[in-house]
Amino acid sequence: MMAPPLEIRTVYDLFSRHGRNYCLFSLAGRDEDFLYYSHVSRPLRSLMSGRNFCDRIPSLLNDETLCIECGLGLAVAGGVALDDGDLIAWNCTVDEANRILAALKDRLGDAGHWIEPF
Repeated sequence: MMAPPLEIRTVYDLFSRHGRNYCLFSLAGRDEDFLYYSHVSRPLRSLMSGRNFCDRIPSLLNDETLCIECGLGLAVAGGVALDDGDLIAWNCTVDEANRILAALKDRLGDAGHWIEPF
């Protein structure tokens, strides 16, 4: 049985920080916010989901010393992360994460060239 297609509801922001490209977005039919990032030169990327990312990220961006992922803290409810070959999935499967990233890359078109599946 094939999973239904995913629809990106809103792309809230695309930004770069500390050698990483970020995309903050939401999915149709889901209450969570999503944050994907990919390091520009290292095999490091992550897709996180949680509540109120849109409220928290602007204040994190105001302080250049803060780490975006660390600043989200307990608002993160799950996701998939890849760091130099170590893959961790928490409350999200790799297949689901890859489906979300495929929908995001499709939605962004050329602007999403940096998005890679796990």
